[in-house]
Amino acid sequence: MKYRLITFLFIVLLSAGARADFNDGVVALMMGDHDKALSILVPLAETADHAYAQYFVGRMHAAGQGVEKDLEAAAKWYRKASESGVADAQYRLGNLYENGSGVPRDMEYAYGWYKVAAHLGNPKAIVAVEHSGELLSPAERKEADALSADLIEKYRQTPRTTARTQ
Repeated sequence: MKYRLITFLFIVLLSAGARADFNDGVVALMMGDHDKALSILVPLAETADHAYAQYFVGRMHAAGQGVEKDLEAAAKWYRKASESGVADAQYRLGNLYENGSGVPRDMEYAYGWYKVAAHLGNPKAIVAVEHSGELLSPAERKEADALSADLIEKYRQTPRTTARTQ
């Protein structure tokens, strides 16, 4: 629980340039007020294309916080945040692919998303790359390496603090 609080606070500090609404949504989530968190984060995720709002909405769907647990919806939101460069969303999307939760099981995509997150320094993803790579045949590994190179090229940037994420 303490690790989660530190993670949430760190993300809030990283997004200091973002609108106060986002911060209010994260605080509501931390305080367990899921309805308020959703009412703030969903509009930001949908209309402002706010990467961290998308990430948190994905987490809420994955955990069933304020909504029915829905791993397909979680995957949708994690993908949006992943494509904007949120490393933990990339790791979590890889995990969904590895387990076939909310998306079809696909170890090559799991490996690919783990590699992007690892490229951005996510420590869980660094371990997951090694583990998932061991589960691939040499031919699958070759395909997964090509896929991961493409994903890294597209999504290696961390979210910008421009009007797009504010």
